[in-house]
Amino acid sequence: MGITELFTKGLYWLSALRLTFASLANMKHVAFSLRDGINPFGRVHFLIRNIRTGQITCDAWHPNLVVASGKNHIADQLSGRQEAQMSHMAIGTGTTTPLDANTALQTELDRNALDSRTQGTGADANKVTYTCTWAAGDGTGAITESGIFNSASAGQMLCRSVFPVKNKEAGESMVMTWILTISA
Repeated sequence: MGITELFTKGLYWLSALRLTFASLANMKHVAFSLRDGINPFGRVHFLIRNIRTGQITCDAWHPNLVVASGKNHIADQLSGRQEAQMSHMAIGTGTTTPLDANTALQTELDRNALDSRTQGTGADANKVTYTCTWAAGDGTGAITESGIFNSASAGQMLCRSVFPVKNKEAGESMVMTWILTISA
């Protein structure tokens, strides 16, 4: 690349910057455009109940990580590619810290179909709530991880959470409610 070509390209970029920042309104627009982005995050709620007595043995909220495949899934849904929607929740016994590259639970114990998937309205329109139930005798054990997937086996993972042990006994049912918020 010659000196003349470098000089011409330099003038082009200087002119573009001058036009971009020509007014306060343009400067604000550029600043907000650079800052704008989608930041999905969520939290999962565990409600474990003894079937015989009705007593709640666990009522706890935990944060999660929306993994890279989950962010890609959100983009696919926005583009209309019609990739399968999130349809299942899984629980497991893994304890490794969630990473962006996760595509599965560390040690999956059980996976169930979602009871519901709903988008909020009004001020909560940026939230999706997923609910799943494990009946007595289903998914029993020392649960330490969970995730949301778009398939009954394998599939794409939306998010993963790791937490202190939630003991689910054979005589207990468990309802997990996962709230995913899409926020800038």
